[in-house]
Amino acid sequence: MTISKAQKKQIGLIVKIHKDCIHKTNAKFYDAKIIKEWFKQISQKNVLEQFQNTSWYVIKFSNKIIGFCQFSLKEKILYQINISPHFQSKGAGEILYNFIEKKFIKNKKEKILLNSTLNAEKFYKKLGFKKIKSIKFKLNEQSIKMIKMAKNLSD
Repeated sequence: MTISKAQKKQIGLIVKIHKDCIHKTNAKFYDAKIIKEWFKQISQKNVLEQFQNTSWYVIKFSNKIIGFCQFSLKEKILYQINISPHFQSKGAGEILYNFIEKKFIKNKKEKILLNSTLNAEKFYKKLGFKKIKSIKFKLNEQSIKMIKMAKNLSD
């Protein structure tokens, strides 16, 4: 598997993977109304806007993009790791996370913060994240139940 900085020409595929994750993975943990609204918020325009202020990387298997991540070193936040449902639970998410953590350490960040979806909480706990509190992340009409988590890198 290889990891590279995401390119603007890959945004369409990033959006597709994200929507596949929402429909096939998140939908097992969240109400249909939430999924429907969440799905609408994922767009090429939205991702392109976020390309300006956050770092995006893709992970490839056999030269095919199978997932992506978004984070901000400045804010010390990991916004998301999404792996195509077909490739989930095969190590790609952990490989991508380890890449991100090395970036944080190299840039002398002592902590990584994130808001985990309910389905990803076990994944992040396995990577050493600790639960801070349960939160509600506001969409337009609905709110998504999430878990605010943190990992200290200076231990």
